[in-house]
Amino acid sequence: MVRLKSRYVLFEILYPPVTGTQYSKTEIYVSNHTQSPHQITSKTLLQEIRRSLQINFGDYGAGKVASLLQLKYFSNTTSMGIIRCHREDCTLLVAALSLISKVADIDGVIINPIKLSGTVKKIEQYGVRRNSMAISFLKAQPSSNSLTLQTSENDIKILDSHQNF
Repeated sequence: MVRLKSRYVLFEILYPPVTGTQYSKTEIYVSNHTQSPHQITSKTLLQEIRRSLQINFGDYGAGKVASLLQLKYFSNTTSMGIIRCHREDCTLLVAALSLISKVADIDGVIINPIKLSGTVKKIEQYGVRRNSMAISFLKAQPSSNSLTLQTSENDIKILDSHQNF
């Protein structure tokens, strides 16, 4: 019997600012990494991924990736999620994620695939490490917006309390 080999993709949803004014590094980072609106759910994300696969790769791409496509985790608080796919199809999935610009009537979003891994455990550990590094970066920068920094720290505490997602 042959085992199904799968890969896990850690991704984040970014919300870039619309205005063209100058921002500091901290303000850019904080404005891109905000909470996802309640309209974005696991169901809407899967629908958009399948739609992107269909539009960009046709029936072949949509059928090939859809066989094992599964959204394992998504948090509106951190705007991060984990998707499971077949090992041979992970490049199509990453390309489809990168091409999505609208999710649930919210235009101008960027879905950033962060990391690929063979196990959920390593993806979870990487996500926690990445968010704690982001918090230390924000603490090191002189910030004029302490309310946003405090919200980010609360988000990390929530993420740390759910380390197993």
